[in-house]
Amino acid sequence: MLRDLLENASVVEIVATFVALALIVATILCLIFIIVGGITFILSAGNEEKIRKAVHTIRYSIIGLFVSFIAFFIVSFMARLLDIPFELNFSTIVDLMSEIFSSLSSN
Repeated sequence: MLRDLLENASVVEIVATFVALALIVATILCLIFIIVGGITFILSAGNEEKIRKAVHTIRYSIIGLFVSFIAFFIVSFMARLLDIPFELNFSTIVDLMSEIFSSLSSN
């Protein structure tokens, strides 16, 4: 999919794919930071500063995820408003993720 995209796709399709990749990366990073914040919270041993730091980590990772999804919806809305054929749906993102993970596992 990525090879075909880079060889035969238009600029709009390439931008849509990179937006999907950014959304995937933001989701994975959010998950990682939530896990790190949870582990920090568990290992804080009642220390108020560590608890506050862990809660801030979790809170800001969730806020970052919301901001990335809002940015995605704004880009989609602006593309529809300007009649740009920006077609990116959930199945495209899932296909892209499966291709990335299959290429990582084959190496």
